[in-house]
Amino acid sequence: MPSLSTLLSFATLAAALPARDDSEHMFARRQGGMSLGGIGSLLQMAGSGKLGQYMGEPEATEAFTSLAKFFGATKTSPGGLQAYSIGQLNKGYGIVADPAGASAKRVVLKTRVSTPGAQTIKVRYGPYKVPSTKHVNGLGQAGMLSNFPHSGMAKPCEGECTILGMSAGLEYADGRNANIDSGMWLHHMVLFNVGPGREDPPCAQRDVSLPHVSIGATSRNSERIFASGNERSEGIIPNWGIKDTGYKLQPADKFAALVELMNQTPQDQTVYLTMTYDIIAGHPYKDDVKVLWFDVRQCGTSEVNPPKNQTRFVLDYQWTASFDGELIGAIGHLHDGGERTTLAIDNKLTCTNVAKYGTKPEFIQPASLNVAPPTAGGHTHGGDMPHISDMNVCHGPSLVGGTSMRKGQVWTLKAYYDLDKYRGMAHEDGSLEEVMGIEILFVRRKAA
Repeated sequence: MPSLSTLLSFATLAAALPARDDSEHMFARRQGGMSLGGIGSLLQMAGSGKLGQYMGEPEATEAFTSLAKFFGATKTSPGGLQAYSIGQLNKGYGIVADPAGASAKRVVLKTRVSTPGAQTIKVRYGPYKVPSTKHVNGLGQAGMLSNFPHSGMAKPCEGECTILGMSAGLEYADGRNANIDSGMWLHHMVLFNVGPGREDPPCAQRDVSLPHVSIGATSRNSERIFASGNERSEGIIPNWGIKDTGYKLQPADKFAALVELMNQTPQDQTVYLTMTYDIIAGHPYKDDVKVLWFDVRQCGTSEVNPPKNQTRFVLDYQWTASFDGELIGAIGHLHDGGERTTLAIDNKLTCTNVAKYGTKPEFIQPASLNVAPPTAGGHTHGGDMPHISDMNVCHGPSLVGGTSMRKGQVWTLKAYYDLDKYRGMAHEDGSLEEVMGIEILFVRRKAA
């Protein structure tokens, strides 16, 4: 499959496009070329080496969606974007063999919850080879394994079980924590469950949802069930005072993830993504949990370029509830420069997640790791710089505006940034990095 940067003209794209006869798949072929919408913008950005920065532009979601459709994505088929991401955007990096002496991939830990019969299990995924600051990927980013799609991931159980809690981490082969103080970032990860009956309501009506096709699925047969940035927030339902529900796993379910890891050192690094699960065998509770993903660039790139000449700004997203339920917990995610996320139901504030910076040493970047990449497109975060280390989780009394979800309600996410108060991330050329505004909602669905 050709790399994007080699697709230099619409004629080349037309020649590369598989022949299709049905109207749903058909692109308009014309003499001398074809209509490819936003892919032209991707070609221009690829040529400039700033494709990664373009991902934060308003039109980028539709442009990348056009690319997904070019590779065959439809309402019912993911197409070939996943293979393209592995083979071209992250060429030479990603999943590699376990190094000698690596720690075990599955470990039973001391139980984190008081639920009788529950287990806490840590699963290590990968390992992933992450490029150094000397390497620039297909998006023009230095030191970045960018949204690497990982399918066929181990589940915490193979039969029926109920997930009570989840959290993510990053480790070196020997089990040591990998974090900012040693130059490694869990930039973000998104965990998907793919299987019969799975659906992602905020994206299910789109013909193509980028996150879902990126892992080889669609929004109609998969759902996002957890995510984490480098702050590594925990979502542990029993610790929220909820003792009678959880996320029910079925034997036919399959796990996949998008994994984005950043390396601020001049050497390639090999690390493992970890997921720690709290589980209980079977389905002992009547009610199930549905996880909803709110995103200021929903169903798209998730990334937003900060408005020019503004140090304070707010990003937002609205969703009209399509089912009834009860909100039991909400986890926010921001990038550096972010102050808080809020969640409102019909304009009534119910949750505020506040970002804290540098509360632990591993979240403070020492000056010695401020390694400027030798090529354009790298990330410069400054020396001795505190980064986001905590975001409080809303649950129980902190859900101040009510928890009832009713079909037809308008749910609003807002992400507040204050670059005067908190230093943002910057590209090597001095422009501000893309930011995010995400909220993960845990919603109890009553049994019929």
